[in-house]
Amino acid sequence: MVLKDIPQNVWSLGLDRTRQALERLGHPERSYRHVLVAGTNGKGSTCVYLERILRSMGVSVGTTISPHVTDFTERFRINSRNVESDVLAKVREWIEPEVADIGLTYFEWCMILAAVVFEQEKVDYGIFEIGLGGKYDAANVMDPAVSLITPIALDHTGYLGPTVKEIAGEKARIARAGRPLITTATEAALEVIRDYAGEIGAVLHVVDIPCRERTSLKGAGQAMNAALALRAAHELGFRPDGERIAYALNTAFLPGRIEEIGDRVTLDVAHNPAAMAVLMEYLEQKGFHGVGVFGVLADKDFQTMMEMMKKTCSRVYIAPVQSDRSWGDAEMEGCLDGERVVRCESVTRAFHQALGTGEAVVVTGSFYTVGEIREALVCTGF
Repeated sequence: MVLKDIPQNVWSLGLDRTRQALERLGHPERSYRHVLVAGTNGKGSTCVYLERILRSMGVSVGTTISPHVTDFTERFRINSRNVESDVLAKVREWIEPEVADIGLTYFEWCMILAAVVFEQEKVDYGIFEIGLGGKYDAANVMDPAVSLITPIALDHTGYLGPTVKEIAGEKARIARAGRPLITTATEAALEVIRDYAGEIGAVLHVVDIPCRERTSLKGAGQAMNAALALRAAHELGFRPDGERIAYALNTAFLPGRIEEIGDRVTLDVAHNPAAMAVLMEYLEQKGFHGVGVFGVLADKDFQTMMEMMKKTCSRVYIAPVQSDRSWGDAEMEGCLDGERVVRCESVTRAFHQALGTGEAVVVTGSFYTVGEIREALVCTGF
C-alpha cells in the first residue's frame, strides 16, 4: 500500500501541516475548483452522485472518498475510476522530499496526494469528502465553490462533542462567505448551520424535497443525497436534462453501501445508530429473514446498533475487527444474549458460521468488517 508506513489511526486535527505542504508544492489545488462534502452519513454517496452528474455534462472530476473498504485506491477517483496504485506511489515518491519533515498524518497525506494527482490529471473539479468533522479536517484547506452538508447524527463524539448541535457547529465550518452552503440537515443541526451561515455571510440553501429519480445506491437516504448533489450541480452552473440525470444517478456505485452480492449476502458499512436504522429499515421492507454478522470499533454506540440488529436478524454473530480500535472482550461479553448472539474469533469465522445457517446474511458494523468479507468474496468470486 502507498502509505503502509504511515499509521492510519493517529489523528492530529489541524490545517497548518496540510497548508504548509501545499505551499511547498506550489499549490497544486489551485488549478481546479473545489467542492467540500461534510456530514455524518451519506457523504460518500453524495460525492459520487455529484461526480456522475458532472461527468454527464462532460466535466473532468477528481473525487476523494474515505475511508476505503478493501483497496486504498478507492480513496482517489478520476472520472469515476480509481487511480492506480503505482500512480499514487510515484506521486508520493516525487513529493516526499518536499514534505517529509512536516509530519503529515495518514489523512493529510491522502489530501496531498489527491491535490497533486488531480492537478496532474487536469481535472475541472475536485470533490473532497471531509474525513472527520469539518473545522480542523485536512480537506478544509480547500477553497470550495460550493460546500455540502449531509444529515448530522451522533458519531465521533469524543472528537466533535456529545450533542448534535456541537457536531453541526464543527461541520458548518466548511462554509465560506459569499459561497453556497447546501444542506439536507434538519432540526437542531439545521438551526446551528443556519446561524453560522448568517454569521459569516454564506448563502444557505436547504434541500428538503427528495429526488424522484431512481438511484442505483439503496436505502432511505439516497433520494435526499441525490437531491443534494443535484442542487450542488445547479449552484455550480450546470443544468443537466432528465436523461443525463437518470444516467448519472443510475450509474453511481460505492462498495459496501447496502451492496447485495448474490442472492444471500448484503454488505453495509453502517457504523452508527442512524446508519444502522436505515439499513434495518431497508432489510425489513425487503422482507429479510436471516442472520447478521457484526464487528465494530470500541468508540461506537454498539449496544444501540446491536439492539436494532436483534429486532431484524434471527441471530447475530459478533467478532472483533482487524483494527487496534476494535471493540474487545468486555464489550462483546456485554452483548451476549443466549443463542441470539454468538461470539466468534474473527469476522471471517463469523461470516462462515452465518453462511452455514443457509439463511440470508447481512454484514455490517464498520468499514473493517465489510472490507474483510468483501475482499474474500471478490477473491473467491462468490
